[in-house]
Amino acid sequence: MKILSALAILFHCFLGQAQAIDHSLWDDLLQEHVTSEGQVDYTGFRQDYAILAQYVDHLERLLPQVQKSDKNEQLAFWINAYNACTVRLICDHMPISSIKDISRPWKKVVMTAADRSYTLDDIEHNILRKMNEPRMHFAINCASMSCPQLANQAYLGRKIDRQLETAAQGFLRDTSKNIIAPSQIFLSKIFLWFRTDFGTTTDLIQMINQHTGSRVPDNVSITYLSYDWALNN
Repeated sequence: MKILSALAILFHCFLGQAQAIDHSLWDDLLQEHVTSEGQVDYTGFRQDYAILAQYVDHLERLLPQVQKSDKNEQLAFWINAYNACTVRLICDHMPISSIKDISRPWKKVVMTAADRSYTLDDIEHNILRKMNEPRMHFAINCASMSCPQLANQAYLGRKIDRQLETAAQGFLRDTSKNIIAPSQIFLSKIFLWFRTDFGTTTDLIQMINQHTGSRVPDNVSITYLSYDWALNN
């Protein structure tokens, strides 16, 4: 399956005819090496490192096409790029127990395309956050236990809204990362670090209620949980 996907990608790139953004190679890797609970088999990814690197190369070649695509295709592209590059970064530095064992991990160049180099910080802060889609925070994974889990399927432009809804619900309802009660809520520090992306406190509470079925009042007490940077394997 993985070999067929790789050949299909090379064939379309050779012809220069690829119209849709093809993430099937990444999808195959995710299904093989990530559980439905978001546990990541980095050893398995490392065994398939050549295919992972080929997928990132594929993204680099597609970037000029992506820049002309609609917002949904671009969101899916950059979420997948962030996640795939993070996995490759971990594989490049194994064995480690945390992404923070790597020196300045978010400042390392992980992609080079269209005569420009990209770090994980570039992708997150200069591209994804500027798309004004706060749910993207629930889709990108920093290889850590407290991060939103790595989905075991690729994000696709035609499915992105539904996939982001699933990611938001999964993260907000995960009591190891957020605890929601009527009188007090304990939230991931993601909501502190990126509070401007989620609007006002009222906007944030409305989003929490929408995705958890809770009835938390706007004046609820908010406490932020400590962040576990241990590797999500």
